[in-house]
Amino acid sequence: MEKAPLPAVIKHLLDLSGSTAAVEIHHSAGGQTIAGGKYSLAKHKITLYWDGIEEQCRLLYGSLKPFDQHLAAVFAHELGHAEDSELNTLADQLDQTNDPLQRKRIALRIETNAWNYAIRLLQERDSEFLQFLMYISLEPYHDGDAA
Repeated sequence: MEKAPLPAVIKHLLDLSGSTAAVEIHHSAGGQTIAGGKYSLAKHKITLYWDGIEEQCRLLYGSLKPFDQHLAAVFAHELGHAEDSELNTLADQLDQTNDPLQRKRIALRIETNAWNYAIRLLQERDSEFLQFLMYISLEPYHDGDAA
């Protein structure tokens, strides 16, 4: 997979966060996903997917106009996973339960923790943009489609 250089907004947020997570940008996640990014707990690495972020922009906003703002939000969210002091414990709990409702609750907590970190990092607590992304991102955990 071809890797792209880190854009200035990513470098800025990484510096601002103080995170030691490794960061890579790939043009595609491969397969049929529109994932914008993922965090690997085992590798302490964030991978962002350019094509996925572009497709999310097209689907959510109808254009690539807010690409940089969306990229910053996706990255800040992934940094939220990387910097979540509860993630190891929550991941262990997720691995140890087969109860679908409990799994959903744990997954929701993991995602909510990451979004709360992103809000603090981006300093946009009242931003409609971030609130919209959080709603879209967390919706499956509320309507029965996630986990």
